[in-house]
Amino acid sequence: MSGPIDAVLCIHDAFRRDMFQIDDAAFRITRGGGDLTHVLDRFHIMGEILDYHAKGEEEAVFPAVDKVAPLVIKTYVLDHRELDRMVSGLEILRKAPDGLTAARATAALNEHLRLHLDKEDAFLYPILRERTSEDEQASIAGHMAGAVPPDRTPILVQWLFPLLNHDERTVITRVWMTLMPPQVFTGLKPLIRKAIGGEWAELKRRIPEL
Repeated sequence: MSGPIDAVLCIHDAFRRDMFQIDDAAFRITRGGGDLTHVLDRFHIMGEILDYHAKGEEEAVFPAVDKVAPLVIKTYVLDHRELDRMVSGLEILRKAPDGLTAARATAALNEHLRLHLDKEDAFLYPILRERTSEDEQASIAGHMAGAVPPDRTPILVQWLFPLLNHDERTVITRVWMTLMPPQVFTGLKPLIRKAIGGEWAELKRRIPEL
């Protein structure tokens, strides 16, 4: 059975895939002399969700890890501040796109984000899994989910679920079903169904209680 930490790792995979696709599109469009507007608009959504995720980690994950493994967190905070700087730079470019500069910026961000998430998956979250209780992990995951404003939840679902494979969707959905009050999750179901379209039947097959 998947636990709260597994849901966070699935979201990390979504960030990796989206940023890779954004960087690849920026490179191809710049090489061909096309318009980057739609790519940078797509990045704007990812950047917003990445900010919610990072704030949730800093408020819930980092303090929990610091209690059981002091001094580990400092390098991750530095990573977050560099991510902030990179995202802000791309937001400036979104207002006045320059192809070559944008392509260089997405390439740098893609590499930095991938390495940062790899470090978290390999070191940070295993510490959390091994040295905190299941209840503590559930509380942390709940706090991270709460970092997303309610009015932006539809944007989160629409961004997240198309980027996940079937296994990851199952993990996320089961964790949300466990952590959320039933009435809250009931409100999410149509959003998930809309986000994945014809693949809803497969999710329902894997989670019959849907």
